[in-house]
Amino acid sequence: MTAVIVTVDDAHRTQVDTVAQELRERGLRVDQVLDEIGVISGRMPTGRPLAALQVDGVSSVEEAGRVQLPPPDAPVQ
Repeated sequence: MTAVIVTVDDAHRTQVDTVAQELRERGLRVDQVLDEIGVISGRMPTGRPLAALQVDGVSSVEEAGRVQLPPPDAPVQ
């Protein structure tokens, strides 16, 4: 699965739940809906194009980056 971040445009910010439902119908497995900031995070099947998530109200779709922090006892760089 590919982690995805979807940004909802300002005109649809009050309809984030509706946009999230449309994304589910397009194959997004929604993990979190952040109404206040208009962001939806989820996962798409690997190999599925992110362009499939361009529905009405979506401003951008990006593959989520991954951050790996060093263990607490690691030397300072």
